[in-house]
Amino acid sequence: MAKRYGGPILMARHTEAYSSFVGRLNEIALLINLARKKERNDAVAHGKEINAFCRGAVVLLSSHVEAYVKELGECALERFYERKVDRSGMSSRIFFNISKDFVADLKDTADPEKIAEKIFLFIEGDLKFWSKNGSFALQIPTDKFNKGFSNPTFNKVKLYFSRFGYEDYRRDFYRDLGIKARTTENMLDSMVSLRNNIAHGDLGATRTPGEVGEMINIIKDFCRCTDNIFSTWCRLHHCPIR
Repeated sequence: MAKRYGGPILMARHTEAYSSFVGRLNEIALLINLARKKERNDAVAHGKEINAFCRGAVVLLSSHVEAYVKELGECALERFYERKVDRSGMSSRIFFNISKDFVADLKDTADPEKIAEKIFLFIEGDLKFWSKNGSFALQIPTDKFNKGFSNPTFNKVKLYFSRFGYEDYRRDFYRDLGIKARTTENMLDSMVSLRNNIAHGDLGATRTPGEVGEMINIIKDFCRCTDNIFSTWCRLHHCPIR
């Protein structure tokens, strides 16, 4: 896997994951600008087109938030490997999430032959990661670690970061954003719910260009805050990731 987050430790303002997220917002801005142009021209005559642009923007925004959270996690995992962070201080949840597919397979069978086969596969594939001594000799398979994370509601994002042993995400989020925290959490959950309704064919699931613009600004705050608090946690407990 490419070392997208390699190089010397620099105390950048944001992670590369966040910078990439902000860059991807440009394609959403294109849709909203088109919708606003249609709205100014004739909102009634262009209603269907405006709705299509806005619905597409919401779906893209939700997808970009999901990708951002995963990339932020990947950033941390890659830094742990590159900076040779000692595993003795890592949460056991990290190891579980590397090998959770094997654990699930073992839970789903009572056949001794199949169990033995799964254990042999685990030994061949994942045993090298399982030690609390020294650093990881190989890069952590981020696709396996990230598996199962989707539909980035606030609670699911919190649970995702708990895979690293980070248990104070909600507390730190509310401390960082202050009075804006509740509104931001609600907007994130509303965005995911709206995206799901759109995906299920609900033609009434939409927002105006102005409402989507406000959504983008608030979601950007969500990602910036998440970037800050998770980066701080990693620096305090493992190593810098930005």
